[in-house]
Amino acid sequence: MSKLTHEYVKQLKHLHSTTDFGSGGKKIPSRLEKYLHDADSILDYGSGKGIFSKTVKSTYPNIEVHSYDPVTSPIKLPDSVDITYSSDVLEHVEPEYIDHTLDTLFTITKKVQYHLIACHPASKKLRDGRNAHLIIQDPEWWRNKLKKYDWTIEFEKIKSKDKIVKFQQMKIVKYIVILKNETN
Repeated sequence: MSKLTHEYVKQLKHLHSTTDFGSGGKKIPSRLEKYLHDADSILDYGSGKGIFSKTVKSTYPNIEVHSYDPVTSPIKLPDSVDITYSSDVLEHVEPEYIDHTLDTLFTITKKVQYHLIACHPASKKLRDGRNAHLIIQDPEWWRNKLKKYDWTIEFEKIKSKDKIVKFQQMKIVKYIVILKNETN
């Protein structure tokens, strides 16, 4: 199970119940497709409303899909999966637990990890006033965090665009990375 404080879970429950938080995942990223053809299992880490999990289940009925979200699907994490997928999730982890979270994901994932990480402030706030993105770091910071696991970076991309959010100009930066475990 992922580590979270009880207070943060309450904040997330409120966000899930009052916004469209966790409603992405209608499409499988094309760069992930080739890995799914050889997978028996996938963990949708931070599954939100479960849309991505349902998309994978309908597209790849032979893949065992584990949907984990601390609010909507607080399952016990599997001991092992071929692939871990997270999209707009890691930046929501409480900073004091990011290393534990990554350690867990790199322990249970056997083949490939796909992460899309937002590197900018969220447009949503928690009820306590904090930005919903608890970790706002640039892609290089995330890359250094992930490099310590000695997996091969199969693909990485930094997407950046200017956007008007709540009448203010904002730079939206997303770090997309696919990591492969070469020992399996």
